Amino acid sequence: MADKSKTSGNTARKSQGGAQPKYSTVYNALLKAIRRGEYAPGSKLPTETKLVEQFKVSRITIIRALRDLQSAGVLRRRRGSGSYVQAVGNTPSSPAGAESVGAIFLPLETGSIFFDVHRVLVRAAESRGWRLIFHEMPLDSTPPHAARLVEDVIASGTKGIFYLPVPLLNLGHEVNDAIAAQCLARKLPLVLLDRDIHLLHDRSMFDVVGSDNELGGFLVGKHLVGLGCRRIVFFSDGRPHPTTEAREEGLRNAVNLSAKVTCERCSGDGDDADLIERLIYEFKPDGIACVNDMTAAKVMRTLLRAGVRVPQQIKLTGFDDTATAALLTVPLTTVRQSAEAMGVQAVSIMSQRIVSPHLPAVTVSIACSLVERESTLGREYARAKHL
Repeated sequence: MADKSKTSGNTARKSQGGAQPKYSTVYNALLKAIRRGEYAPGSKLPTETKLVEQFKVSRITIIRALRDLQSAGVLRRRRGSGSYVQAVGNTPSSPAGAESVGAIFLPLETGSIFFDVHRVLVRAAESRGWRLIFHEMPLDSTPPHAARLVEDVIASGTKGIFYLPVPLLNLGHEVNDAIAAQCLARKLPLVLLDRDIHLLHDRSMFDVVGSDNELGGFLVGKHLVGLGCRRIVFFSDGRPHPTTEAREEGLRNAVNLSAKVTCERCSGDGDDADLIERLIYEFKPDGIACVNDMTAAKVMRTLLRAGVRVPQQIKLTGFDDTATAALLTVPLTTVRQSAEAMGVQAVSIMSQRIVSPHLPAVTVSIACSLVERESTLGREYARAKHL
């Protein structure tokens, strides 16, 4: 597994596991029920008490799920009355006859940056007088299904589509290409969110609005090198992504500024104790930069179970600054992205593309920032730094 070179390493791929938070499970179940038509627009959901009984969770969990559905524009909650279903995909205050734009995402999990991006898209589109029509694409979508989904969006009279490309794994390439081909055939503007439909440097012909992932990786690398790390591992979940490539490239750019620092790549499941044990034995890392916070949480859990101290023996970082990053056993140093800027910029680009469809495609890279916490700084230093 360990190549110990600055440019590459063999990859051990494992499937990514981990259970969803309870409120996320409730959120997704209610959202699917609404989209299946079990609750018609304008209808009232069961009371919080009945939902507690149905899902066998706490009232706090139900309240969190309902609040997130309200933030996503799916529900309207009336104090003392209950929760009512909005017309799916429409914002509450979109005027009748307003132009519509579509959004195609994989199932959204509360707490993810893309849940927040969707929420900003709803608000930013509304500010321009647009209705945002949201379509959820199943995880097991095939290229023909993806093409039909675009046709459904087009049938609603949409002026353009925001699309969060699926991972380039299994049928991922074909699904992304099917959606792109449909938009090209119908001359419909397509604005990609977070990443391109191709791998890094293989630029597509569509507008892309996302974070500057290469900058984020560079900030992580500079931080770890500055703290004295000399053997750094870039740990990914094994899914091919242009964002993954960009984060690794930025990390290596920082590492390569110092001749005394080496960088290794490892891919797999952070919960795989054997994989982590081999990594530690063969490469002896003093810093691990994970592709995202979920992967970092798994790696941290495995390290701590093995008796490895974070950050005393290995400094650990993530990427995304999710809601749980600061709540881990050792609060996680990570990279913060701006969902607000991504959503606002995407709507701005869509507006320009609708007016000027023949202009060359643009890439908007939004600056991100490093959030330093105990997983690299140590408790006392982190506490003093944030006083």
